[in-house]
Amino acid sequence: MTAIQAQLRDSFCWGCGADNHGGLQLQSHWQDDGTTVARWTPAPEHAAGPRHVVNGGIVATILDCHGVCTALAEAHRREGREIGSDPQIWYATTSMKVDYLRPTPLGPELTLRAEVVSADGPRSAVDCVLEAEGKERARARVEVIRVPDEWRRPPG
Repeated sequence: MTAIQAQLRDSFCWGCGADNHGGLQLQSHWQDDGTTVARWTPAPEHAAGPRHVVNGGIVATILDCHGVCTALAEAHRREGREIGSDPQIWYATTSMKVDYLRPTPLGPELTLRAEVVSADGPRSAVDCVLEAEGKERARARVEVIRVPDEWRRPPG
């Protein structure tokens, strides 16, 4: 199954952009139940102060990226078209609330699950959960807005 991010063109996002080889390279996948799942293994450089815990900013980044890609993929599905087809659909985060439930261990594979919980015109809300070692580590509500293609280009 091809990752959502691999189907996008010219995506340089540090967290999930397929074109940013120095980034985290998060890859999200559709499930048969309409949710998305991503699996990602943090490296030592993703540590917080304690070297056995993932940095909170990294946790927020992967929740954000997984949420945005879930909204983007769901919009393609609602419009009955392939991800990455023209005209491209892009979203930007307008708000995100993260609840850190317990430390996220550095080392084991992390699993992210998400679903679109509302879609109203250009706005969507996505609920995401981050799990490791069979326990929820963080939750996020990611609110996004659809942006025009020119938003992705430098000014001028």
